[in-house]
Amino acid sequence: MERDFETIGGAATPVFYPSVSCVSKNMWSVIDHIDLLVSANHPQFLVSCFDAYKSNNSKRFHAVMRQAKEQYQTVLWDSGIYEVVWSRSKRWCKNRYLKTLQRNKVSYTFSYDEYCLSKPNSSAAELVNSIKKIPYQVESHISPIVHCPDTAKYPEFCREVSEACNPKLIAIPERELGQGVIEIAKNIRAVRKALNNQERYQNLHILGTGNPISMMLYAFSGADSFDGLDWCQTVVDYETATLHHPLQLDLYKSQSPWGADEGLTFFARCYMHNLAFYEKWMSALQKAIIASEELDIMRQYLSESFVEEYCSEVLADESQGEEIYGAVEN
Repeated sequence: MERDFETIGGAATPVFYPSVSCVSKNMWSVIDHIDLLVSANHPQFLVSCFDAYKSNNSKRFHAVMRQAKEQYQTVLWDSGIYEVVWSRSKRWCKNRYLKTLQRNKVSYTFSYDEYCLSKPNSSAAELVNSIKKIPYQVESHISPIVHCPDTAKYPEFCREVSEACNPKLIAIPERELGQGVIEIAKNIRAVRKALNNQERYQNLHILGTGNPISMMLYAFSGADSFDGLDWCQTVVDYETATLHHPLQLDLYKSQSPWGADEGLTFFARCYMHNLAFYEKWMSALQKAIIASEELDIMRQYLSESFVEEYCSEVLADESQGEEIYGAVEN
């Protein structure tokens, strides 16, 4: 089976969802971030059910989300567990998560993965059962978040969940896939090979990845989509695809139409500069994969020694004629 170059909402893959979260390390509010993404009519973004629940009485929140729907922007909703962990909130629960999904008529959402806090050794069957217990009108829109203490178990775990739930996405947190981009890329590739042992193509999402170089490595290893807060916490250098402190925007503002736009506030200029880069970057990765030019683009941004290590460690089976995304085994 060929790779499916589309995911939720018809977005071309690989695709990046700029994340919005109350634990973002800047001065803007959740609604400020969403307002910018909607005003810019950015094709897709991710919001947290936790933040949406807290904003339920905000007319501004509902107005911008209604505009996003009218503009056919794809909104991917997260479970809120990330915010629970980093804000140490004890007020979030599955019932509030479900109420938020139903109240906002959500089309695409990740599962409520509280089991990663209370029972990290849960089996694939337990995760599937927890999703099946959710009311059908919500269950049909859910994509599972998978947690495995043992990274070696991710491939089989993901395959079992994919076959049982037939979801739009299977999601794994980047931080749980290993230490260092080489190890993470190897584990993503192992998951991709396992998922390709099915009759349909299963899209794989990596949670918390907003670094352009990391996305490139993971996309070439078999990942399809990503989300992250980097777009609103840093400024990107277009020439090197590296991220820097946002106050260094002056160093890179000439690289985009937005960087020096005097009609915008400083941080609005920074974030628009970043969003424009991410759209170009993901398009470049898409074209590289289609044209089988992955190594060419890697050599533009990475050292030859690293590229050699990536090929030997992550793509070790290339010599056997298998393409980067792997052929589906019959």
